[in-house]
Amino acid sequence: MSKLSLADVKDYLCIDFEDDSTNRILNNLMSVADSYLKSSVGDNYPAEDFKAKQIALLVISDLYDNRDLNEKVSSSVRKIVDDFSLQLRLELRRGVYDAPTSTESGGEAVANAES
Repeated sequence: MSKLSLADVKDYLCIDFEDDSTNRILNNLMSVADSYLKSSVGDNYPAEDFKAKQIALLVISDLYDNRDLNEKVSSSVRKIVDDFSLQLRLELRRGVYDAPTSTESGGEAVANAES
């Protein structure tokens, strides 16, 4: 996975404080999200795809927000994760992410996403 940074995750969760315990929890959840995507989509899931990154953030957020058993887990978040995972699996089967990336002089890497 193009590793989301701890800062990316904290920005997404609106956590603006430093706490070793919270950082350990978030680092663990980042690993869980990576494992989830590998199991759901495949070991070679397109980590640079915005949908993959969003799934990781949603998984992290859902697990972080629902780490106690007293609250009902959001079904809309689960639906979004399922939809994004399905999209990525279908795109992998179509070979969308099989094309090599290239860099232009000073430009960003661009993946061939043609169907």
